[in-house]
Amino acid sequence: MVLNPSTLGRAGLGRQPVPLRAIVISAFALFVPAVATLAFSEQLRYNEVLVWLVALIPAFLVAYYRGWEGVAKALALGMVVLTAVQIILLLQGRRVLHHEMLATVVGAYVIIGVGVGLLTELIHRERERAVEMALTDGLTQLPNRRFAELALEREFAAARRGRRLCVVMFDLDGFKRFNDTHGHPGGDEALKTFAEALDGVTRKMDLSCRWGGEEFLSIVSSSGLEGALVFVSRVKERLATVQVRGETVSVGVGLAEYGSRYATAGALIEAADNAMYRAKARGPGSVAAVYGNDPEDLDAEGHRERRAGPSDRRAIQREPAST
Repeated sequence: MVLNPSTLGRAGLGRQPVPLRAIVISAFALFVPAVATLAFSEQLRYNEVLVWLVALIPAFLVAYYRGWEGVAKALALGMVVLTAVQIILLLQGRRVLHHEMLATVVGAYVIIGVGVGLLTELIHRERERAVEMALTDGLTQLPNRRFAELALEREFAAARRGRRLCVVMFDLDGFKRFNDTHGHPGGDEALKTFAEALDGVTRKMDLSCRWGGEEFLSIVSSSGLEGALVFVSRVKERLATVQVRGETVSVGVGLAEYGSRYATAGALIEAADNAMYRAKARGPGSVAAVYGNDPEDLDAEGHRERRAGPSDRRAIQREPAST
């Protein structure tokens, strides 16, 4: 399943595993007041409250990695240790914390712990929001190219282990003319309209993003060329039902299915990009594809016309990669 930017933000920040050194320091911070109280309860007297404040250290440390959840667990553990020490002193017939002092310790735990928890939770949410914004296209609200590259690397690795994968490149037909005719607001409206159509038919296990300019990319996971063509036809059907400034929006489409000849995810993108430019050269609304390790031409509706011959393949290989 392809992650979305918000999911990546939650997974990547604020919920990290607690490192061993933080666990060791936290254990020591709980060990010190417990041992000091058991060994020097008579000598400490009123200073015992200050000693037990050391047990708040785990709440500060764990909060950085686990937010409010970590604070709650650290406070609960501190309460358990404090209670256990008081029970031991009581069983030994020794002096225990006066109820007023005990209330002071518990109150300090709760107040400081809640404050730390709220502060760290706000920090984590802001960091997650920053990650989401950095990986989302501001105009269309689709994931951006940076996030798509991260997701594609993950899917490409799975494809090398045997899972099917197809990438689809879309390019709005006549976008420069449309932009010149209707101005940048009209161009933005066309981009948002296509983005909505694309997002509306993208499965949760797949990913569609704005690649750059008027180009969009879809990662069709666990599917070959046939499934990706069904996806393309649904996008075109959805797009045919809307107009922007009185005009219909069409796209040139290039597809590339994973094959062993692709050493990197970038090579697979380049194949889809070259296929898209072949489609654009044939007219608005055209589709071209690369099936596994062999190029294959499709008609404007996405139906196979013929298997490309050796001379065609040599010509395709000589096409320069787009920038």
